[in-house]
Amino acid sequence: MSVKANPVVVGGFVIGAIALIILSLLVLGSGRFFKDDLRLMAVFPGSVKGLHVGSPVLFRGVNIGSVTKIKLYHNHKTRQSLVPVYIDLKQEVLELINPDAEDAGLSKEQALEFMVEMVKAGLHARLTMESLVSGRQMVEFEIQSGLPIELTGIDKRYMEVPTTESDLNKLQNLLTSLPLTELTKSLVVTVTEINKLFATKDSKTIFDNINGTISGSRVFFDNLNNQVMPLAASMQKSLTSLENLLKKTDTQLSGTLNELLNLSKNLNQQLTILTKSGTQAFNKSEQTFTNIDQIVDQESITRNRLETTLNELSRAAKSFRVFTEYLEQHPEALLKGKKY
Repeated sequence: MSVKANPVVVGGFVIGAIALIILSLLVLGSGRFFKDDLRLMAVFPGSVKGLHVGSPVLFRGVNIGSVTKIKLYHNHKTRQSLVPVYIDLKQEVLELINPDAEDAGLSKEQALEFMVEMVKAGLHARLTMESLVSGRQMVEFEIQSGLPIELTGIDKRYMEVPTTESDLNKLQNLLTSLPLTELTKSLVVTVTEINKLFATKDSKTIFDNINGTISGSRVFFDNLNNQVMPLAASMQKSLTSLENLLKKTDTQLSGTLNELLNLSKNLNQQLTILTKSGTQAFNKSEQTFTNIDQIVDQESITRNRLETTLNELSRAAKSFRVFTEYLEQHPEALLKGKKY
C-alpha cells in the first residue's frame, strides 16, 4: 500500500534546497553574482603562453579582476593573428579606487568613464610571471604616461586597454635577434687557436720566461721589503725626534709669549704713569701760563709795579752812565770831588 506524499513537506524541502544553494553561492562567490563587473579587452603582443582563464589581474599588487576569456583572431587579408584577452574588473575595487563613488557606488557607465580617464592618464596592461616553476602568467595594470596608446579595435563591444610587451617576450626577442650560430663558430675558432698556441714549443719557452720573471719579481720584492723595514724604522725614529723637537719648541714659544705678555703689561703700566705725569705737567704749564697772562695784563697791578721798577732802573742806569762818563773825563774827581 503506497503512502501519499505530503505537498507541504515536499515544498518545504524544495524551498530549503533552493535557499541552501543561494546561500552557498553568496558565501563562495562573496556576492559576486549581484555585482555588475566591467569587462575590458586587451591584445598583448607576442605569445600569451602561460595565461589561462582565471588568471588574476593586478594593479600595484592588488587583485582587481581576472581573465574570463581568451580568443584567437586571424585576419586573412593581412595574415596577422591576434589574441584578444577579456578581463572582468571587480566593481567594488573600482568603487574603492574612485573616491567620488564612496557612498553611492559606480554604475556601469560611470565605471567605463573612469577607466577611459585612467587610459588617458597612461594606463597599460602587460603580462608578468605569476609562478616561475609552473610558467603561469598573469595580467598587471600599470600607469606609464610616456608610452603611446596603440589600439587594435578588433572587438568594438568592449573597451580596449593598451598593452606593452612583457619582459619575457623582450628577452625572447633579444635571444632570437642574436647571431648565435656566428658567435658559436667564432668561439670554436678562438678556442682552437688557443689550443694550438699552447701546443707549440714557443709557448713552453714563453711560460718558462714568465715563470722566471715571476720568480725574479718575488726576489726583488723580498729584497725591497728587507730594505724598506730598516728605512721605516729610521723614519719612525726621525718622526719621534721631530715630535720631541716640536714639543720643546712649543714650550719655548709658550715661555717667550708669556714674557712678551708680561713686558706688554709692564709697558702698559709705564705708559699709564707717563700719561698721568704728562697730564700733571700740562696742568702746571697751564697754570703757569695763566699766571704769566695775569702778569702781562695791562690792568694788572703786578704789571704796573713791574713797569715802575723798570723805569726806576732805567733812570738809575742813565745816572750811572752819566757818572761814568764824568769820571772818564775827570778822574781826579774821586780825590778832589766835583767842581761846580
